[in-house]
Amino acid sequence: MVISVVLWALVWGGMYSDISRFEAESLVAGPLNFVFALRPFMPLLALTLSFVLLARTRRVSLTLERGPFLLLILYGLLGGIFFSLSPEPFVSLYWAALFLSPPLVVWTLVNVEDPDQRLRVLMNVNAAVVLIMVAFYIAGPLWPILNGAPNPRLFKLPFGLGIQTANGVGRFAGIAALIALSRLTRTRWAPGIFWMAALAGSVAAIALSESRTSILGFLAGALLIIVLNRKFIWLLLGAPALSFLLYKSWFVWRFRGSLENAFLMSGREVTWKKALSLSLQFPIVGHGFHADRLMLEGEHVHMAYLHSLIQTGVFGAALFLGAVAGIWLVVARHHLLRRTFAAPDAVSVRLTESIAILGFLSARSFFESTAAFYGVDLLLLVPVMAYLQIWCRDNPEDAAAGGGLPEAVSLESRGREPAPSAVP
Repeated sequence: MVISVVLWALVWGGMYSDISRFEAESLVAGPLNFVFALRPFMPLLALTLSFVLLARTRRVSLTLERGPFLLLILYGLLGGIFFSLSPEPFVSLYWAALFLSPPLVVWTLVNVEDPDQRLRVLMNVNAAVVLIMVAFYIAGPLWPILNGAPNPRLFKLPFGLGIQTANGVGRFAGIAALIALSRLTRTRWAPGIFWMAALAGSVAAIALSESRTSILGFLAGALLIIVLNRKFIWLLLGAPALSFLLYKSWFVWRFRGSLENAFLMSGREVTWKKALSLSLQFPIVGHGFHADRLMLEGEHVHMAYLHSLIQTGVFGAALFLGAVAGIWLVVARHHLLRRTFAAPDAVSVRLTESIAILGFLSARSFFESTAAFYGVDLLLLVPVMAYLQIWCRDNPEDAAAGGGLPEAVSLESRGREPAPSAVP
């Protein structure tokens, strides 16, 4: 599993980097400067190494040969094919390659061997990154806010990586809270203490970030966790305190008690009009990846589906929407809202975590460019999509009725590699 960790670390390595600031002199300025100088190319290196790994195995089981995961890859490929329509073609091609690196690395890893275990490793890496970032924010830039300082809405990242917006901070905190809440559904006392502390710190970080989209995403994910695990008593016990804290964050701290301002779009509607007008110039295949930053004077679209439209046109937006809607169709068609509760503890926790993260990102997608470009959201979404799609394929609901394997048996519990079969 070391190769999985290395490849996924390289995919994460390009985050918050900027190829336009690359300086060749940094390559010989010392080991640390060498690593930081190569960061913009790390996802591309991961993509290259994954293909080398696939070629050396000389075997492809096509674990993900169709379904929503494939649609996400096709969306990225479409943006890469028509990169020449961008005002900066090679910048667009670079960002298309960045976008393709996470899904194609995952596709390679699950097609080599043991997809269930490899995906669990990637999800654990994501959980570690998220928890570390939240711990940094709490101990660093969020601490003055806790002591009464105003929220600057922009926060410095560690190691000189750049600047993070409040929505980005809230995104990390929201995902960390959902991971902790998922683990608490089936956990023993000792680890439960850690996850309770992680949940408390993460919810506090959400509130301190004052990020509305993160609050919305967390509420969606938390509700899914409660429904999936029949923890309705949690709703009764936690709802009053949580509602008060989020009310303070959203209405009192962020908007000083103004109900009218609390539901304004913070200028998003103006950007959406510009993006829609621009997308009509090339409505079929779009303007290529990174089009919003290149053609909207550096503005960010803040809406995943409109972001996909401006980059890849109607065809690409349909593929992207199909990927997001398709994975929810997989969840619904395989009755995971019911089956998760009956699954063994380890499987139930993983399914709960995956669906909660999917709910968080889906709720944000209407107000943030969730997974429409290379970013943190994409790296969080890709392993979740692959895990849900593969688990549903290898655990058909009719297996128990037909005298086959019991319902909700994971690949891990079978102890063998699955045979190739159809993907939902």
